[in-house]
Amino acid sequence: MTDSLIFDSPAERWEEALPLGNGRLGAMIFGSPGREKLQLNEDSIWSGAYRDRNNPAAKAALPEIRRLLNEGRISEAEELCLEALSGIPPAQRVYQTAGELLINFSPDGNFGHPFSGTRSGPLISDVSNYRRELDLSRALHTVSFESGGVVFKRECFISAVADVLVLRFSAAGTDGNSASGKISFRAGLERGVFYDRKGNVEGAAFICREEGIPFCTMIKVAQRGGTQEGKGGFITVYNADEALLFLDIRTGFRVADYEAACLSNLNRSAKRGWEELFREHVEKHRTLYNRAELVLKDRSDDNHAADNTVRYFNFCRYLLISCSQPGMVPKETMLPANLQGLWNPHMDPPWGCGYTININTQMNYWPACMCNLAETEEPLFSLIERMYPNGKKTAQTMYGCRGFTAHHNTDIWGDTAPRDYWLPGSYWVLGAAWLVLHIWEHYEYTQDSYFLKKYFYLLKEACIFFVDFLIPGNRTNEEGEPSSPAEPYLVVSPSVSPENSYKHNSEIASLCAGCEMDNQILRKLFGAAICAAEILGGNDTDTEQFRSILSRLPEPAIHGSGAIREWNEEYEEAEPGHRHFSHLFALWPGDAITLDETPELAAAAKKSIERRLAADGGHTGWSRAWLVNLSARLTEGEAALEHLKAIFRDFTLPNLFNTHPPFQIDGNFGALAGITQMLAQSRIRYKPEPKVIIDILPALPKEWPSGRVKGIRVKGNLELEIVWENGKLKYYTMKNMGNKEIPVTTRWRDNIHECNAAPSSNSNYYTATPITSL
Repeated sequence: MTDSLIFDSPAERWEEALPLGNGRLGAMIFGSPGREKLQLNEDSIWSGAYRDRNNPAAKAALPEIRRLLNEGRISEAEELCLEALSGIPPAQRVYQTAGELLINFSPDGNFGHPFSGTRSGPLISDVSNYRRELDLSRALHTVSFESGGVVFKRECFISAVADVLVLRFSAAGTDGNSASGKISFRAGLERGVFYDRKGNVEGAAFICREEGIPFCTMIKVAQRGGTQEGKGGFITVYNADEALLFLDIRTGFRVADYEAACLSNLNRSAKRGWEELFREHVEKHRTLYNRAELVLKDRSDDNHAADNTVRYFNFCRYLLISCSQPGMVPKETMLPANLQGLWNPHMDPPWGCGYTININTQMNYWPACMCNLAETEEPLFSLIERMYPNGKKTAQTMYGCRGFTAHHNTDIWGDTAPRDYWLPGSYWVLGAAWLVLHIWEHYEYTQDSYFLKKYFYLLKEACIFFVDFLIPGNRTNEEGEPSSPAEPYLVVSPSVSPENSYKHNSEIASLCAGCEMDNQILRKLFGAAICAAEILGGNDTDTEQFRSILSRLPEPAIHGSGAIREWNEEYEEAEPGHRHFSHLFALWPGDAITLDETPELAAAAKKSIERRLAADGGHTGWSRAWLVNLSARLTEGEAALEHLKAIFRDFTLPNLFNTHPPFQIDGNFGALAGITQMLAQSRIRYKPEPKVIIDILPALPKEWPSGRVKGIRVKGNLELEIVWENGKLKYYTMKNMGNKEIPVTTRWRDNIHECNAAPSSNSNYYTATPITSL
């Protein structure tokens, strides 16, 4: 059963609970028979309002910081950075839990109180045949158990249509016949001391916070049979045959009267009933979930390892649908998946549970288009739009530049000023540059020119910032002598290679004048902006200037060790096993380094990976997920599988969440992208004419000898189905989902197939002949 997660006991800790979500509302369900707990989230509950944190001392200090870096006085430059470039205050807003729904369930109606100490023991005795299940294909959580000759069941989903959480309580005899009057429970909402009001209104119970971003969490119960009473912020049901509990959360981020909005939605939902709400919920979910399918056959009799991989593939797709589904709220207030997607039990979570944009937020969306879930990126584009005016202010106030920029983190408000006093990360100015590349990637996958035209200004403005910010600089060779091109290189100064450090004159330093990741991102950014302008027919003076800038950005260089050089200087790494692979951006998520086009750089990239691993690199869940992708891009299927196994073994929690540690969802999504890239990869080359290059089964490991994947997408708006047996391609189908013809080259091993993929109807596929004929 690769579409389900099944357990035979309740969750004892949060990492064992199971997630539900509709992109806005989230819940982690524990499944205790007598004391059920749902930890709740709403994606716009953050710690406070927007603040302008731009440091006004930055602009005046920038020339001095650059001078100190050029003179090799790194520690002095770093001290000045801490004073003049740090945000004031240094912290951004943090994402917070909405609290908990606590349900005391007891057939005899003797509940006690969860905090009173009266009945601290089990509320239900003699529990047997317990089962807890998350049905991924229906986005349905179910708890069932037997007690006293009765089978009790709780089913829960969060609708992406009605935008409400629905929990059904039912009971039946062990013979399958209905059991009347067996449903009794007391339900209430809690959030420790972090709320202002609690009470009952019109048959509903609620808690409200009225500071920061205010919000209301509210529940309402509709039942068949028995009685109900509400007081003290609780709802108590006695002797019902069946009961439906509805829950909603609304915040002041999106609506002024959030309490009234909750009550209105609950009343509307309660009138409709389980069957109608559940039917439309499943239909909506399956329009996304059923788009892709993976089947793997391994060499074992029980197919256990292959099934676990497929279940993980399905679970990660389920998570992306559940935490980044558009349509619940107005576009301008959509929020993307954060460090924990949607699910966070803390008031002050690790790293603020925000948007870390030096890898983590980007990794969240690596699989979106390739797994046929392109619309899940819409909340990300909404956040970038929210960042834009703030980023223009940061560019001007702090650096005296046009365009827009952001540093290594942002929050609900699109804050673009540096966060924290952290030299290895805070002062990196390419956060927006990397984020907007998702606009270009989205276009390459969808070929949606209307979309590209709509968002082109963000690509352009990100480039314009660097037109003003870049300064002439040099690289050194292996002997430490400066290189001397006809025109000086342009470099980002000050900068850092995200979160990494190097040795300089017996000291550890992070600040630098140019690093390899900067060069690779900027080459991708300016190249994308130029291509986009040509596609949209908008060549202008800016585009010509972009071409000039691109010609002066350094190409990747090889370190004396044979690896890709991480900094523009021939520095020695302070932490050779560092978790980031920033200097391999051009291998993945970029595509400038390839085995066929740049073999020397590909070999150097492989050397970089080997050096990292030899020093115990890949020691976080998301870092290991990056390694799956990097190995896949080097067509090393066995290495990719070993990294995937390491994720399953060392970085996967009982509920299949990926752990840094602690839990970070980017590891799930990075691994999902990696599995997909082991089966299909793509890139587009635009000169002399646009052409899509697709690699079929480029990193297929021996342990997946036979299988099928269908519904995945590659660039060019092409949808694939691939079938293989005994390690060999049997056939593939390719469908052009767009409205224009596109040249395509597909490759499997040394076999090449070229065609012009014309727009096709639902029944018209391009089908390769069996591989024996290729």
